[in-house]
Amino acid sequence: MKQKIWMLPDKSDFLRQRTTKLKTIGSQARQLAEDFFDTWDTVAAYGIAAPQIGSSLRSFIWKGKDMEAPEVIYNPKIIRAYGELKDYDGCLSVPGVYCPTRRAEVVELTGLDAEGRPIRRKYEGFDARIIQHEVDHLDGVLFIDRIDDLSEAYTLKEGPEDEEGDVTYIQVPDDEEIKAWVERFRRPLPGYALVW
Repeated sequence: MKQKIWMLPDKSDFLRQRTTKLKTIGSQARQLAEDFFDTWDTVAAYGIAAPQIGSSLRSFIWKGKDMEAPEVIYNPKIIRAYGELKDYDGCLSVPGVYCPTRRAEVVELTGLDAEGRPIRRKYEGFDARIIQHEVDHLDGVLFIDRIDDLSEAYTLKEGPEDEEGDVTYIQVPDDEEIKAWVERFRRPLPGYALVW
C-alpha cells in the first residue's frame, strides 16, 4: 500500500530511532516491501528507508545509477568504508533543503535481498552515497547531521527552460530562517563519523 513520507518536524522522534533487525523474512517483511514499491513511484528519490514510511524494521529500497529497477535490502550493515567524497545531499524527510556532506567513497555492505538470501556487495561513488544515506536513516541519523558548514545549504528554485523545453533549477542559498530551522533539528556528528 502506498505510504506517506514521514517528515520533520512532525515525525522527528520516530525518525531519530534506531530500527530493529528482522529475524525472518516473513509476512511483515513482504508487506513492507510491497509498501516500498507502492510508494516508490510516487516520490522522486534514490532511496526510501523504512522509518520514512513509518516502519521500525531495518530495511530500505533504493535504485543505483546502473539499475533497471529498485531493490529492497533487509538488515543492511556497512562492514567497510574508505575514501571520502563531498557531494550534495537531500532527503524526502527534510523537504527542500540540500547541502554537501562528506561520505565514504567506497562501502561494502552485507544484508539480505528480497528473498532473504545473504548478500555482500561493494558500492562506489554516488551509489555508495545513497547506501550510506539510507543506512543512516536506519540508525536515526539524518543528512543534516553530517553538514559541516550550514552556509553551504541551499534550496532549489525553478529556472528557465532549457533547449529541450525542460525546466531547469537554480541553487539558492538558504536564508537565515531555513538555516535556523535546520540547526534546530540537526544532531551534528563528529568529524570522525565516517568510520563505520
